Amino acid sequence: MSILTKSTVHKKLATDTLFWGMVIGFLASRITFVIALWDVYQNDWFAILDIRDGGFNQAVGWFAGIIFIMIRARGNRKLMSAYLKSALFTGVIIFPLFLFNTLISSQNAVTSVDVVTAQGRPHVVNTQTGKPLIVNFWASWCPPCRREMPILQDAQQKHDAVQFVFINQKESPEKARQFLESQQITIKNSYFDFSGKSSAQLGAYGLPTTLFFNADGELVDSHMGELSQATLQHYLVPLLNDLNK
Repeated sequence: MSILTKSTVHKKLATDTLFWGMVIGFLASRITFVIALWDVYQNDWFAILDIRDGGFNQAVGWFAGIIFIMIRARGNRKLMSAYLKSALFTGVIIFPLFLFNTLISSQNAVTSVDVVTAQGRPHVVNTQTGKPLIVNFWASWCPPCRREMPILQDAQQKHDAVQFVFINQKESPEKARQFLESQQITIKNSYFDFSGKSSAQLGAYGLPTTLFFNADGELVDSHMGELSQATLQHYLVPLLNDLNK
């Protein structure tokens, strides 16, 4: 029978604590998000388990995970010291990168992109419209794009105070039209970007990506991946609240 050394026990405790801290943080962030948008999730309980929508309250998740780790490490000076050193080391590396990215983003802010209409006429999408703006980049070959389109269609019909713009990436208008008609989807402000430059200019690097601008034309949020009804509502609420101030 092997005998566990103090070093082995310490490593196991540290690993287990981090693992369960991550699990608790993950669950706390998801549960908090679901509770906040229960009016949406109560109509589809299975959607609670579908984490592809990216619906998480990250602040609560980090808080819950860190509190759990601190409680587990309480009284274990060696373990607490290791966690604090790791956190400090991570912060030293990440903070300059975050600051650099913020400065670059602010300097390269784009207020308009060139697209074309379904008839091939040039059009300019301006982010400074005087009202909240939601820009969705999509393509018919993209399964998450196809799944979220009915949700975006419904939101566009319900929220007249928000402008929705759909920019298809690198597809022909005919192909996009065939998909929309096959799904009986009708959307307004639908444009095309055959080169894919508009998404890169606005900082969207995957499909689907949805960008959220306030009434002043400032990018306040972005979501890469499929939107569920709950996650779209999560982003919409602050934009609508700003209008009511």
